[in-house]
Amino acid sequence: MVVVAALGACSKNTGGSGNGGNENDVTKNTGGISNNPKDSQGPAPAVAGAKKGGDLQILQTSDFEHLDGQRTYVVQAMSAEQLFSRTLTMFKQGKNGKLTLVGDLATGPGKDLDGSKCMNWEYTLKDGLKYEDGSAITAKDVAYGISRSFSSQIAEGPHYLAQWLANDVNYNKTYKGPYNGGADIGPGLEVKNDKTLIFHFKAPHCDLPFALQLPTSTPVPKAQDKGAKYDLHPFSSGPYKIKTYNRGSKLVLERNKFWDPKTDPIRHAYPNTITYNFGPTDTTETNRMIADAGPDQYAVAQENVPQSLVPKVTGNASLKDRTISGQGPFVYYVAVNTQHVKDLKVRQAMAYALDRKAIIQTLGGDALAAPATTLLSPTVIGWKNYKTFDGGESGNPAKAKELLAGKKPKLIFGYRNNPWGQRIAPAIQQSFEKAGFKIVLKPVDPENYFTELGRKDNPFDFYITDWAADWPTGAAVLPVLTDGTSIQPNGNNDVSYYSDDAYNKKLDAASKLPSDQSADDWAKLDQEWSKFAATIPVYYNKSLSLTGSKVGGVELSTDLGTNVYTSVYLK
Repeated sequence: MVVVAALGACSKNTGGSGNGGNENDVTKNTGGISNNPKDSQGPAPAVAGAKKGGDLQILQTSDFEHLDGQRTYVVQAMSAEQLFSRTLTMFKQGKNGKLTLVGDLATGPGKDLDGSKCMNWEYTLKDGLKYEDGSAITAKDVAYGISRSFSSQIAEGPHYLAQWLANDVNYNKTYKGPYNGGADIGPGLEVKNDKTLIFHFKAPHCDLPFALQLPTSTPVPKAQDKGAKYDLHPFSSGPYKIKTYNRGSKLVLERNKFWDPKTDPIRHAYPNTITYNFGPTDTTETNRMIADAGPDQYAVAQENVPQSLVPKVTGNASLKDRTISGQGPFVYYVAVNTQHVKDLKVRQAMAYALDRKAIIQTLGGDALAAPATTLLSPTVIGWKNYKTFDGGESGNPAKAKELLAGKKPKLIFGYRNNPWGQRIAPAIQQSFEKAGFKIVLKPVDPENYFTELGRKDNPFDFYITDWAADWPTGAAVLPVLTDGTSIQPNGNNDVSYYSDDAYNKKLDAASKLPSDQSADDWAKLDQEWSKFAATIPVYYNKSLSLTGSKVGGVELSTDLGTNVYTSVYLK
């Protein structure tokens, strides 16, 4: 049985207005949790016309910040990890972007032992699961992997499970993970036997099956754990394993001969090897795909088509079959570091001054972005449009100056030092300086960008970042980005560092509701949060990228909002 819920879908662009603020412009689909055991069984249905063989080349501007599952929270890395890491559950994507949550390592999406109270959940591992050395994957390895996520040494990944298991947003206040003498298995986790893991919560967590599709539930055998160095060679539980990894240059994946497709309902593993090549700019990637010469026929451009080449790509009918395009789940927003910018009127002035139209034009126009005024994406269940401190698409410098009342605040803007960031930074700088601000640009290494923003003591006054719901409810957005009680020294996702006690209590109350009852609460909290002007939505993303002519099966993930390669093959 499939429990139906509305899920946002990435579909082909249809030439709409690109407003982003009109519910009619949002493509939606249905999907949900499958309780039919057959949906969790492998092998995955064959892709028509696909065959095994060849070396897929993926062109990517920057290396991954992390490949350790418990440290990963950036979608390109999560896409790569699907090739060599498995999780307890996973989304299976069907036609038109329809998502169904199924068991990946587990035989299904989980059993609520209390009927529907969502406080005790049981997961059973499938038969025949093995690592890259042929050893068995066990429930203890999954529990150990989750327990690692409590450690402050590897704090960059999702914190849902640790917070829920500890029953505290400050999840590592008591149990600090398995390092430095800590127990191998953290609170709330019961390893019943080699194949059975039970989660015990002190409060209801009905979204657990969704949370377990995040890489936090990747199994890690203790003997292979190298702490922070595990990033360089995560131990494979998937169809590929790491052959070589030269940081900043190249990652080569080769087959894991111990992966059994009969256990896997999603992955195919058609190419013999998959190679990530780090360094080419988005312009270089796109031009190489257009030229389609030699080995590039077997390549994929990971980055979106840059502004300068959008007309060339969209106007060339011969590229249509090699174009990966659609509406994405991401909201890009300015996060104001409220530890530094404490004056509400200054933050309101920033919101009024923002020229979304100019910023979107630097990206490539309506083909790649639509103006955003909400922190929740239109692809989230219950999304409602609102406009708070809104100066219109081109901003309102006069209103911003009125709020500043003669002040000319000097603010440090930390921007991602890659082609995207280099284009967008001047547009944001000019947007604010028209209203009287003095903006100092500070580049940040793109391979450490989110790590730097997540440091509570970071030196920047504001930055632009992005977020997509980990599953399509407000529970996977607002508690992560806006709960001030969760702020830690490192690894923060609430990078505005703002906290309001009354608002935090409302977040906690909404988090305890089943997902089918909480949609209106999340929409109201989204709008309430906007009154603090701690985050300023900029745009909803769209995707537009190219593949070589000999590549098939690349999908734009409805879940991740980036290219995924579980069905990729070479012609």
